[in-house]
Amino acid sequence: MLVEAAISGQQEFIPNDTNNKFFMPEGLIGLSEFKNFELIVDPDTLPFVVLRSYNGDEIQIPALEPVNFVQNYKLNIGDEDAETLGLKGADSNPLILNVATIKSFEPQKVTLNLAAPILINRRTRIGKQVVLVNYQDYSTAHVLIDETVSH
Repeated sequence: MLVEAAISGQQEFIPNDTNNKFFMPEGLIGLSEFKNFELIVDPDTLPFVVLRSYNGDEIQIPALEPVNFVQNYKLNIGDEDAETLGLKGADSNPLILNVATIKSFEPQKVTLNLAAPILINRRTRIGKQVVLVNYQDYSTAHVLIDETVSH
């Protein structure tokens, strides 16, 4: 199933006290024990958001929606992943998040994992980190910001 990243910006996943939580039945890749998350949006840190686990040990993972940051991002996900998430057809419109790695603050360097995005069904609040069928087209360390390079 082909998912266009551009559709992600059409509908906001606006967290508040009643709708910011979502469930990832398989957890994150390499962190399968973490399944319950809430999406934290702080206007001071946008476009970055935080995925925070709850119900047990807490982890916080920075992420962002790729819309407006990654050109021509086409996510080809497997049928099994689409079924797990309840995504059917072009009207699915999942929330697409890419995990960000902040390598340094000053000078700032941030990379994104484009090969294994987190997709969240906006209706059911079920999420999954998926390895794209076309993962070879994308990096796990796509440079978003790099102030360490001299100009």
